[in-house]
Amino acid sequence: MRLINTKTFAIAALVAVSSIFQASLVSGEDTNKGLVTLDMLNKAIPAAAAADYCAKNADKDYPKECVSNAVAVASINKALTKYKVTRRADIVAVVAWMAFESGSWKYNNAHFPKDVPGIGTRTMMAWANVASYAKYLYSCRYGVRIGEFANTVDKATDAVKVKVLKLVNSSNDDAFGAGFWYFVNGEAKSYYQGKTIKDGDYDSFKDFMVKGVKAPFDEKAYKDRKDVWDKVNAGIVFAKAT
Repeated sequence: MRLINTKTFAIAALVAVSSIFQASLVSGEDTNKGLVTLDMLNKAIPAAAAADYCAKNADKDYPKECVSNAVAVASINKALTKYKVTRRADIVAVVAWMAFESGSWKYNNAHFPKDVPGIGTRTMMAWANVASYAKYLYSCRYGVRIGEFANTVDKATDAVKVKVLKLVNSSNDDAFGAGFWYFVNGEAKSYYQGKTIKDGDYDSFKDFMVKGVKAPFDEKAYKDRKDVWDKVNAGIVFAKAT
């Protein structure tokens, strides 16, 4: 008689319930309304297209962090409206950045090569940017969580960093909105203001990643990020490039 691994069974059940809950969140919504449609996102991030994506692919240690494209698309469109991002080149750049960093929406906390407190959202933003984003979104709640480190964010304890990151990961809208907030209001805002990311041009995306995001870009990173960017650039196509 084969015994059931109760831990594995419990995780599988949790992910399945999570997938059903995610589906219920988008039921009743037209996911093909908005600047980025679900059809586009499914072509851009094909790994996360299936309804049972998380049930089959979520990390067993972090199952609740995973979402499918059906959930992601609504939050992406809300962020585009909130931060007034309309240029295709900019949207492709931020979506490609988020898709790469989150492992196609599997993660919203930094876990590799080890857990790093305070780094996360779908962009895996550095702690200083997570703190700024939390303050921007929820100044009062942020103040309670940051406490004595309000003027010395860089000296915050790991426990404080975890609390602040949870604040900006508490909803999909905030977790996905982080990339667009950073693009418009953070250290990369010159790329938004100057409209310097060229449509369909990987090298200008690389420039944004290296100088705006300050992401490492060795030869392997160049290829891996390009693979993601190529799919997003081919998938998110408007009738007329903006």
